[in-house]
Amino acid sequence: MAVVDASIITAFYASDDPRRDLVAARLTTGDALFAPAHLDAEVVSALRGMSRSHPALRAVVPAALHHLAGFPIRRMALAPLMQRMWELRDNVTPYDAAYVALAERLDACLVTSDSKLAAATGPRCDVELIA
Repeated sequence: MAVVDASIITAFYASDDPRRDLVAARLTTGDALFAPAHLDAEVVSALRGMSRSHPALRAVVPAALHHLAGFPIRRMALAPLMQRMWELRDNVTPYDAAYVALAERLDACLVTSDSKLAAATGPRCDVELIA
């Protein structure tokens, strides 16, 4: 079981990301994948930003979003995570705290490519960094 954050999913969809093959291999290990419900909005935002600086990506983003909509990640509600998110406020952003809180709640590993999140103090879950 693993909780994946938006940095991992964005790297998966970014064909020029040097971590893409490592991320793809990690996503297909057979672990059940989970994420907070805001994952999709974060990925759409990241792809939007990438396509603004690399206009060629605009043509492939719609297919990536279609794939994301069916990606076998169980999206979990944020409401049960909010207290823990608040407790982590001094160490990580609220967006990242949602991933941490979910990983803690599920006793799962948090998979990220965000080195700042991986190095943060406060999380009580295992963190796997794909850098």
